[in-house]
Amino acid sequence: MKTGLLVLASILAGLLLCEAGLRAFTHYRPGVSARSELSELTSDKPIDLQGALPYIARMPAAPGTDRRWFTEDPPPLPNRKPPDPREATRVKDYDRRGIFPSQANYIWNRLFVESNACGPESVFNNYPEKIQVFEPPSRNSHPIYRFPPNITTSEGLVTNEFGLRGPPLTLVKPAKTVRIAFLGASTTVNSHGAPYSYPEHVVFWLNRFSAANRLDVQFQVLNGGREGINSRDIAAIARYEMLPLDPDLAVYYEGSNQFTSATALASPGVPPRQDIDPRDPVAVHKIPALLRAHFATANLVDLALNRFSSIGEPVKPLYRLVWRRDVDMWNPDIDSASLPLQLPAIVRDLDSVRDGLRTVGANLVLCSFEWFTPVGVPLSPTRHQGIYKQLNSVLWPLRYADIRLLADFQNRVFRRYAESRAIPFIDVASQLPQDPNLFRDAIHMTETGERVKAWIVFQQLAPLIRHEIETGQLPRPAASHSVPPLPPFETSEMSLRCGQAPSGKLTPIEGGLSISRRASASEQASIQPGPPLKITTPPRQFDYAVFFYIKMPPSPDGRVYVHVRARALKGRVGIAVLDQKNNTHLVDRSIAPSPDMADIYLPIPIPENADALIVRNAASGGVRSEILIEDMELVTAPARPKN
Repeated sequence: MKTGLLVLASILAGLLLCEAGLRAFTHYRPGVSARSELSELTSDKPIDLQGALPYIARMPAAPGTDRRWFTEDPPPLPNRKPPDPREATRVKDYDRRGIFPSQANYIWNRLFVESNACGPESVFNNYPEKIQVFEPPSRNSHPIYRFPPNITTSEGLVTNEFGLRGPPLTLVKPAKTVRIAFLGASTTVNSHGAPYSYPEHVVFWLNRFSAANRLDVQFQVLNGGREGINSRDIAAIARYEMLPLDPDLAVYYEGSNQFTSATALASPGVPPRQDIDPRDPVAVHKIPALLRAHFATANLVDLALNRFSSIGEPVKPLYRLVWRRDVDMWNPDIDSASLPLQLPAIVRDLDSVRDGLRTVGANLVLCSFEWFTPVGVPLSPTRHQGIYKQLNSVLWPLRYADIRLLADFQNRVFRRYAESRAIPFIDVASQLPQDPNLFRDAIHMTETGERVKAWIVFQQLAPLIRHEIETGQLPRPAASHSVPPLPPFETSEMSLRCGQAPSGKLTPIEGGLSISRRASASEQASIQPGPPLKITTPPRQFDYAVFFYIKMPPSPDGRVYVHVRARALKGRVGIAVLDQKNNTHLVDRSIAPSPDMADIYLPIPIPENADALIVRNAASGGVRSEILIEDMELVTAPARPKN
């Protein structure tokens, strides 16, 4: 009996110590669990303007602004016109093909198309045979596409003479005018069907602010946003499309299209999903509310039984986030190459944008970015499907709490970047109401939500601009800085047929590429010298098998192609031209098994960046692919005639 009492006392003492430790070192407070459990599902009804007014009333208002402006709309766009019936037919065709309908109007970067049209996961799968392309102003595959100028699409997008969403513009900036470029992706261009984008609201309110305070300045909007693009595209848009229009400020709001790399931090690795699984078990409380409300230990056990998933969240596989040892989560070195979430590339591109703006006397303003994560916020199963699907597919298997942790880390890097580069920082994320009825998914907002976001940007931008006006920095006098010329807007038609021999006489590049100048890329790959050379790839999809080194002459005459004579025997084989400096493929091709040898041609869009031809496994399911290669060489074809 004494032994039993001693064991019981020891257990109670251990539980008390555990309880005390959890209360001291976690955010647990008595009663929190009970209160959250009493919360009902939020309404299925989206918030309208009147419903958003309480949020606006609680936000601080900058001097000289009026909260009544929030409900006012910009003037109708004078360049809105009826859509061309041929455009509507084209959009329907793209939709029928299972392609995002807006892409029916894209004008693609020719170098991007050449690099990606025939890859194993090409964005151009199931496209029509011919598409419209533009010639990039420099040998750059970014931006990957642009909108056509002077168009009103059947979805509602209105572009001006420079292919930017919004009202008409002149090339030369008028006197007493401040132009603001808004840089970003889909959260900047916004839904094509929305009557106004968030930048248009911001600039409209800035003009109201100027008139109300007699600043004698007008503001114009340059919306450089495009859905689906990354920071390299944004840097190219800023350089080639914004600078010629003489902006005074550029507002950068983006943090989603490279954020999905967050799933790589989960160990053990679990691949993201294209869609949610309706069979997913959903986290529900396992411990009674009375215990969870009063004991941190009971709350911890409840979390553990749900694999630390939030209530209403699918139960996620067990994993841990793996950070590089030299990354400080709370005090990150923004110039470290070890940062996750592709932040080293984003920082380099932000520097490129900032440096480019300085050449025309303009400044960069950086915003924090919001990922809505419903930690402790119940979701409606009908109204909030978009949020639920996005968080539990492309970011699978990350738990909501970890998505929030990583989103906060990204914003911490953005804030520290602004501090280190001495540029203004607008904290959008901390001020956005955590109301799921303002969101269409985890990053895109409803029309009312976008207006709330615009109000937050306006309120923090207005004092900055007023200071620069009062100190004489704005508006800038005409021709105060030289601006680069506007790139040509000519387009041409391009075929998406893959592997065809280029037109014109082909001239071999002596010593440029040889079947004998190679190196194994994996211990799991095998090479049988032949002839022909037989390569068996590693079993994992996309793993490299062999490098064939390229010796590119300094100034090749004409268009450069890789010519490979080969046939795949088994699985699916990828052949790509590697740019080692930028860790990217200049061009990619997938080869299915065939009975005979075939001549395969890969255009090299940026020859000076071509380092090696690589052979890799493009098959899934652990299949080791096989290919026979008879010969390979570099050839040139005559240059394209200029338009």
